Amino acid sequence: MNITDIKSKVMLSSVTISAWHARCFDGKVTEEVEKSHQAKGIGRFNKRLMPEHAPSYKEAVSIGNRIRAYYYDHSLDYDQLGVRLLPTMIYMDFADHMRKLKDEFDLAVSVFLTDYLDLKEKARAELNGLFNEADYPSLAQMSGKFGIKMAVLPFPDASQFGIDLPGDVLSSLQGEIDQHVLASISTANNDLVGRLYEATSKLADRLYAEGNVRLDVTNQVRELCELLPKLNFSNDPKLTHILDQANRHLAVHTGADLKESRALRSQVAAKAQEIEGLMAAFMGGAPEPMQDQAPALENQTPLLRLVA
Repeated sequence: MNITDIKSKVMLSSVTISAWHARCFDGKVTEEVEKSHQAKGIGRFNKRLMPEHAPSYKEAVSIGNRIRAYYYDHSLDYDQLGVRLLPTMIYMDFADHMRKLKDEFDLAVSVFLTDYLDLKEKARAELNGLFNEADYPSLAQMSGKFGIKMAVLPFPDASQFGIDLPGDVLSSLQGEIDQHVLASISTANNDLVGRLYEATSKLADRLYAEGNVRLDVTNQVRELCELLPKLNFSNDPKLTHILDQANRHLAVHTGADLKESRALRSQVAAKAQEIEGLMAAFMGGAPEPMQDQAPALENQTPLLRLVA
C-alpha cells in the first residue's frame, strides 16, 4: 500500500471507560491482621464497598466491559500506549454501535445512581464494623465517576509535517515518521493475523481430537472471517490471500456440518493447518499464545480508568 494513502484508510483512536471501583484498602484491618499473626507486610485487606447482591452496579460494569471488548475487536494494535488503529471502512458502523452501547451504559449508570443510597445502607449492614462513611462518595460525586469518552485523530502524515525547522532536520523527521507508519502497519497486520491464527489453531486441534466439535470454536472462526477483512486497511496481498483462504475453506462450514462428518472434519483440520502455516510465515513465525488483550473493567488499563 502506498504510504501516502494511509491517512484515508485508518485513524488513531482511543476509548476511555471510567467506573467506580467499589473496593477500598482498609489499613486498620490490615494492621489488625498483621498484629494477630505477628507479621509485617503479609498482605493488604481490600473490602468490597457494595453489597454482594448489587445488580444495578454489576450491570453498569458489565456494559463497560462489553464496550471495551467491542472496541478491541474492531480496532488494531498501535505502537503507542492507550491508542489503537481504527480503519475508516468500519468507522460508520463502529461509531453507530458505540453510541448505542454508550446509551445503554448511561441508562445503567442512572439506574445504579437511583439505587446507590439503598445499596450503601445494605453494605453498612453487611460490613458491620468495617463500614466507613468516608469510603463512599456523595451521590453528586458518584455521578461523575462513570463515563465513556472516545476520540479519533488523523494518522501521522509526513507530507503534512511542515513545521519551521531547517530543511535537513525536517527531512530527517519526515523519514522517521514514514518508518513509524510502516512499522505501525506491520504491527496492526500481525495483530489481525494473530487473532485468526489462534482461532484456527484451536479449531484444528478440536477437529483432530476425538469427541464432539464445540460450536463456539467453529463460530469464532466464522465471525473472524467476516470481521477481519474489514480491518485489512493496508490491503496487503499476502494478508488478503490468507483471509480469502480462511473464508473459502474454514468459514463455509458450520459446527453442525463438522459434527456430522468425520471425513469433513479431517479435511477442514488439514486445511486449517495449511492456513496456519501461511499465517506463521506472514508473521515470521508462530506467535506465542495470545492473552486476553482487553482486561476486564475491574483491572487497571490505559483504556479503562477506575475511580476510587
